[in-house]
Amino acid sequence: MMKAIKKIINYINNKDFKIIFINNSVNVVNYSKILEIKSDIITIENNDRLVFIKGNDLKLNKLLDNEILITGIISKIEL
Repeated sequence: MMKAIKKIINYINNKDFKIIFINNSVNVVNYSKILEIKSDIITIENNDRLVFIKGNDLKLNKLLDNEILITGIISKIEL
């Protein structure tokens, strides 16, 4: 039980920028700003870096204040 609680606390307190690609969806955690949303490209800023997610039929779903999920046919993630 204590391990589960520690994992939850670590998840909540974690401020690392992460990009997780699973099954034609991209989960982005702890980003700074969303700069562009189009059906073929979504541009996200994290501090001084830009992340370009390219593909077709891209859709943005906001999960939390600092977490988004991008779905569609993802062809490329550029850092």
